[in-house]
Amino acid sequence: MKHWWNGYPWRMVQTNLREIDMEDIDAVGYAKELKEFGATVVLLNAAGIIASYNSELPFHPKSEYLHGDSLNKIIEECHKEGIRVIARMDFSKIRYSVYEQNPDWAYRTREGKIVNYNGDVHTCLNNDYQQKYMFDILQEVLTTHSFDGVFCNMSGFKVVDYSYNYHGPCHCENCQRKFKEQYGLELPEKDDMRNPVYQTYTLFKKDCEEEHKERLHRLVKGISSEIAVNGLDYIRCESNTEIGRPQWQYSASSNSRVISGPSRTRPSDNASVDFIGFRYRHTSVSPALMELRQWQNLSNSGSVSLYIMGRLDKHPDTSSYEGTKKVFQFHKEHEKLFSSLESMAKVVVMRKALWQNDPEVYGWIRALTESHIPFDEIRLAELNDINQFDGKEFVILGDMKFLSDQQVKILDDFAANGGTVIATGETGLYDDQFKERSGMGLNCLGIEKVKEIQNGLMSSIFEIPEAEKELFPRCKQTPFIAPGPNLVTVQPKDTVQQYLQLIPEHPFGPPERCYFNGVTQEPGILVSKFHKGRGVYIPWQIGSFYRQEGYQNTLNMMQDILFSLCGIEELAPGLTPMVEVNICRNEKKQIIQLVNNSGCFANSYFSPVPIQNITLCLKAQTESALIKTLRGGQVDYQYRDGYLTINLDVLNDYEAIVLS
Repeated sequence: MKHWWNGYPWRMVQTNLREIDMEDIDAVGYAKELKEFGATVVLLNAAGIIASYNSELPFHPKSEYLHGDSLNKIIEECHKEGIRVIARMDFSKIRYSVYEQNPDWAYRTREGKIVNYNGDVHTCLNNDYQQKYMFDILQEVLTTHSFDGVFCNMSGFKVVDYSYNYHGPCHCENCQRKFKEQYGLELPEKDDMRNPVYQTYTLFKKDCEEEHKERLHRLVKGISSEIAVNGLDYIRCESNTEIGRPQWQYSASSNSRVISGPSRTRPSDNASVDFIGFRYRHTSVSPALMELRQWQNLSNSGSVSLYIMGRLDKHPDTSSYEGTKKVFQFHKEHEKLFSSLESMAKVVVMRKALWQNDPEVYGWIRALTESHIPFDEIRLAELNDINQFDGKEFVILGDMKFLSDQQVKILDDFAANGGTVIATGETGLYDDQFKERSGMGLNCLGIEKVKEIQNGLMSSIFEIPEAEKELFPRCKQTPFIAPGPNLVTVQPKDTVQQYLQLIPEHPFGPPERCYFNGVTQEPGILVSKFHKGRGVYIPWQIGSFYRQEGYQNTLNMMQDILFSLCGIEELAPGLTPMVEVNICRNEKKQIIQLVNNSGCFANSYFSPVPIQNITLCLKAQTESALIKTLRGGQVDYQYRDGYLTINLDVLNDYEAIVLS
């Protein structure tokens, strides 16, 4: 059965309405502004902490500012303009007055205290508010309003407030009782994955959240199968910033890839957040960053999404509007093309989680992007069938410590069938229950046993022996590779090829003592043939070192591993690393998308510098009858010896080259 969101041209504007925005809201004007902006979907506040409508439920306080048009009128006018409306709910908090009447609904610290933030009290997933009352609210709002979708904000177990004060795991009576009944343990005092009790608590939380989500899905779909549910029918994520947090320049690209998946069958709603951080909600980030995120969203998922505080007409800082609207308009002009694409990438990067900061994986995302290697991303939790790797030749596992037995089998089968599995660090040393394996887990890596896991290395480096320098051509002038602090020493099987050799800890000061006396046989890269394919094991966290330090030395080694050792074909050898390249197709067309990231400078974002005379070289299946661009660039091309060479005169912000 086809649902409204299947193949829908997704241009989301999230207006995170404050209470005061309902004071004088004009439904007709609100809908027309969204339409003029280019939106096809809107996310707006409906229920939870406060009701944006006349709720009849006693513990669902109605906003005191409902003097403008009604929520139903707003939905009606949006529908007239062809805009789908998704209800934003937030059940993570209740008003203090509601708490006073229902004290057992609150989250509790280890000391039994509540978290009261600006008059809103944190709730717990295991208490009756989220277990029972929220379902009454959902039933009411979805049967009295014709919403097209549902998004529940801040779901799950929350341990921090908006000021990032840490409060620890919930110690309410229900959490204590349920955890004790299921595992015979007391709740952990704090979040610490080194603590076995907290590892068990992580499994407990996962089970509670899954059961809760299933109940939510059943209720919503019982009301209407045409109500899209976040996490099931579409997935919402954010590209945002926060004071004191390192910038991640590929946030929108990565989020969009992992949400939409290689086949792009699931709508991606990666919201580009316009404000700087929680405490500066009324000040926008750089306009160039807002525009860049939308081009990244578009090229990696075929959809675009904006998130602002308040209404479009009352939002004081409009600096991000122009660039965002430009991308929205471009998407509108070509929405049929972008709603039917699937990835042609041969490489997959596995992601641990959608919202998790992961230096090792981020480093690989950087290296692949800056080497112009198209790739997809899949969340580890979603890996349950080898068919998910159809059409793929390489899978990258960046320090994926925890793999289920099923996932190990899928990855080994992928290698056995001719694929290449690239793994780093402690990948596969533990199962999905956090239990240590007796060996490596993945047979395709060719490891007999793990000897030692070392942390805190200071001066250890890898040397490229003279006999191996031809295999690492980009590193010819840099024979010493810095690995960072972590290393797994292993005993490989006899058939495994070993590269690089470890120079162990040695003095690094004073200068008179900065030399080493010996080289060990501990390898830095191991390659194992495995049936029709192979495993490539890098026993250190090369991605983390590149993400954190960013040196050319590290990128050179990663590129030599990818191109020289693994044999991935280079798409654009002479192109600056500041350009992202993606390749997609539908039944009739192939599209090459280029995003200009040159405006990223340190932790600032400016308009990108035009990049001249770009050459791409692709293995051609058949000769295309027509090659054109969608953003005004000029191309010439030629076919020779099974390859298509395309020359683009200039890349400004974004370009799409269509082969048909």
